[in-house]
Amino acid sequence: WADYSVRRYVDVALMLTKLREEGLIKEIGVTNFDLKRLKELKEAGVPVVSNQVELSLFDSRPLQSGMADWCVANGVKLIAFGTVAGGLLSEKYLNAPAPGSAQLDNASLRKYAGTCARFGGWELAQELLKTMDGIARKHSVSIANVAQRYVLQCSPAVGAVLVGVRNSKHVEENVATHGFKLDDADMAQLRAIVAKRAGPKGDVWDLERGYI
Repeated sequence: WADYSVRRYVDVALMLTKLREEGLIKEIGVTNFDLKRLKELKEAGVPVVSNQVELSLFDSRPLQSGMADWCVANGVKLIAFGTVAGGLLSEKYLNAPAPGSAQLDNASLRKYAGTCARFGGWELAQELLKTMDGIARKHSVSIANVAQRYVLQCSPAVGAVLVGVRNSKHVEENVATHGFKLDDADMAQLRAIVAKRAGPKGDVWDLERGYI
């Protein structure tokens, strides 16, 4: 819902609730709702089961806002996208200079480059990538696997991650995410770097909606 000033999101959700009660749809989920509006839906009696949100090592908004904890308490799962930041969280960018406009040749990369800048810039991103590389080597997986695994383990609210697959190699690599787990030391290393972040600030999609 792009504009919360158009307050019919509760009305629409209640219409979906009626369709669910009639057996015409199975479940109700939302995308990029912030915590305040999730609570409004819950209080109105809408049985929301999921919220699709951007969540990655670069973007902690669903965690810092308290949303993840609320979702655990209220039976709502987070479906995370952007977990590898359009590929920025991969070996391709390890020890590489910051990508310029020529390298940021699609909307996805430009978006996640902005997220990286708000996170703390390329220097902090490189510190993160080097740490992820060490963890990846320890588990014989890729940096992208570590990025996905972190999101899956960062909160019990996370039910799934959404990943892009362009070829069979990507399929094989993504399957490897489910063949290992990060241990406490791995998570502590990653969280220590995330704790240095400058942003993104606010709740889910506050920035994109122009609230901050």
